[in-house]
Amino acid sequence: MKTSKNFTQILLIPILAISLIISACATDINSNSYSDTHVGEAAKSYRGKIVKVRQVKVGPDQLEKSKTGTLAGGVGGAMLGSQFGSGSGKLLMTAGGAIAGAVGGAYAEKALKTQDALELTVELKNGELRTIVQGKNETFRKGEKVLLMIYENGRSKISKDNS
Repeated sequence: MKTSKNFTQILLIPILAISLIISACATDINSNSYSDTHVGEAAKSYRGKIVKVRQVKVGPDQLEKSKTGTLAGGVGGAMLGSQFGSGSGKLLMTAGGAIAGAVGGAYAEKALKTQDALELTVELKNGELRTIVQGKNETFRKGEKVLLMIYENGRSKISKDNS
């Protein structure tokens, strides 16, 4: 029983560390954050008004992109599975633990990287509609005046037009 407790404690520390690393790798979708490459870059700005606001989730679209979680979960699952059975049963438990851990790790990474966001549709002065997804750090209302900023690389942000 003591061996099982020590093994669980040893396994817990790397799992927590990997979870922190994975969550730190999530893309920053906050509209108040800028990449260092945007400093000094001019964006084209367009005046418009909000015509639609919808809450959405932003995260990896495929589990195959969750490589760190898959790898960490697979290793952890294999280590845990290897504690059970004997002979060919031990090998089967190790393989089963690796597979279950890899799947669980991929889903865990996807959940850690998923963020709340807003899908904002803006009607520009010329009548054109543009829809942007960005972080939820600012609230917007239908009819509110905004600025749509479009950068050279195509990345866009919406902010309130307080002019």
